[in-house]
Amino acid sequence: MPIFVALGPLSVTGLDAQSQALAPGKRRDLLAVLLRRRNAWVSVEELAEALWDRAAYPSSISGSVKTYVHQLRKVLPPEAAGERLAGRRGAYRLTVNPGELDIDLFVSLVEQGVKARTEKRQEEAVTIQRRALTLWQGTPDEDVVDVVAAQHLQEVRLTARYCLADALLERGETTEAIIVLRAVLSEDPLREPAWERLLLAQQAAGWQVDALANYEQARLVLLENFGAEPGTRLQDIYRTLLSQTADAPAPTVKNSVSPSAASGPRVRLRLSLAAVLVVLLFAVTGSAGASVTEVGSPAATSPPVTGGPTPKILFGLGADAIPAERSPLIASGIGMITTWYHKSDQLDQFEGWRADVIPRIYGYGRAMHLVVATWGDGESIDTRFGRACGQAYPLSPEFMVDMRRLARAFAGKADGPPLYISMFHGLQKMSCANTGYLADAATTNYYMALKERYFELVELFHRQAPNARIGLNWDGWTASYDEPDIGAGRSMFQYFVEAMSVSDFQSFNAFEKHGNAEDIRQMVDVLGRYGPVMVAYFGPHEDPVDIYLKDLRETFTPTALAGLTAKGLFAFSFRDDDVQRAAPEVMTLTTEIVRNYGHPAPRGN
Repeated sequence: MPIFVALGPLSVTGLDAQSQALAPGKRRDLLAVLLRRRNAWVSVEELAEALWDRAAYPSSISGSVKTYVHQLRKVLPPEAAGERLAGRRGAYRLTVNPGELDIDLFVSLVEQGVKARTEKRQEEAVTIQRRALTLWQGTPDEDVVDVVAAQHLQEVRLTARYCLADALLERGETTEAIIVLRAVLSEDPLREPAWERLLLAQQAAGWQVDALANYEQARLVLLENFGAEPGTRLQDIYRTLLSQTADAPAPTVKNSVSPSAASGPRVRLRLSLAAVLVVLLFAVTGSAGASVTEVGSPAATSPPVTGGPTPKILFGLGADAIPAERSPLIASGIGMITTWYHKSDQLDQFEGWRADVIPRIYGYGRAMHLVVATWGDGESIDTRFGRACGQAYPLSPEFMVDMRRLARAFAGKADGPPLYISMFHGLQKMSCANTGYLADAATTNYYMALKERYFELVELFHRQAPNARIGLNWDGWTASYDEPDIGAGRSMFQYFVEAMSVSDFQSFNAFEKHGNAEDIRQMVDVLGRYGPVMVAYFGPHEDPVDIYLKDLRETFTPTALAGLTAKGLFAFSFRDDDVQRAAPEVMTLTTEIVRNYGHPAPRGN
């Protein structure tokens, strides 16, 4: 790893081999200018210009610079061939060897990765570019590089991401390529080559519908910013995608937005998305009249397994690691500890857990599970899709900073127990409307922006936590009804197919006070088509003991559980143990279930 870090907060690895971020001040400013002129003699006069305004020059420039040089030397590591920060009469020189500054190492790795891909060494190209992109922790420090150099580094980073996506596609890893390209477009939606690659990746993954919808997004962005249609290559990809959809014409779709509710381009986008949905349903069912409910109905899935070995799943307990570890249920075989994240105030506590709580949980072989539940009132927000309405925090820059801290706090070893993240805690509640994807223009825009943010989060957690597995979280009642006109209930899943497909697992909550067993069956039936399924939060609202017992007895029989595991259920997390402690019959039944059907957390690769 490099000694000097400037791609992000300026820091240096010192004599104690620990990385230290330098606080704003003259010592930091001195290091920045010396890094900018690394391996060259820099005069005291040049250093003074960087450290002070001319009107504020100290009485003794040479003496003041010498003082800060002395302070800086205390945090610098030694240099094998000589003095790290050398001085001579009227000048100083900082020695930086190849690979010691992250900027130089970053550029070198990107060049190596591009060469590897050109020479058809795709696996090596992926490894090198991932290593290069890991170095990028933020925009280059403005005191270390000038504006031109900073822009060049941004282009080098783009080259690395394109090279990584291309190499992943050539290796058939379409999902990973889509994540990389989504992250590029979330930062700069005007990059037409990124749109081209994204559509090709979605085409390779068999997601023609998502690709068609994304073409409409690209077209709208380009028209609004440049007043021009997409380029020839992007249009050619679009025409190819159209030719691969169902041959039959799409039937008329009722649009939930009246012409007066939204203007020109956004109405066209809404209609295109709806029409694309119908094409998907027609292609899957072979009948223009088939509904989403019919596509995911129990009749289309395998029957429950009634014989064979006892089905096993991973049981979790929350909603806070400390009390969960002290629960009597732990001894029965709980293999996962669930903790809820609500707001940034918790991050200091979680980072403190790095010293004991988190290593202890992983050390016992238990998985960690984070439920990211950002409850808050909806508000009007500007997004690149237009005016939206929903929770502002998940779409804010601060949220990504907080999630990076969260990922680092809970990160474990790649070959250790997993870290599961259930993201957005019932995303249907995130928008202002809380009814359906197509409820109104502001709701649709919010969900489109939220999906893009989710792709960024998948990339962030995979990069920051080697053992991370991330899933989009739903409420358990979503599969129990269907309102296609507004994209609510089962119809809502179709708008998040791409997000669910790039997820490591699927996640939902079961908390209805009138019963959850049927909701669990229906949700596993739908979500299991996209990957392993976790009940991230089980606990009937207001803890009615009779409903709690009924849910457990209907869900945890050998036949019922075998049917659920056959469709993808792999984990089940209890909200907490309050009702078990309050009702002995519930504690007895829960303990028996965990002992009979529980298994330890899996290990990584």
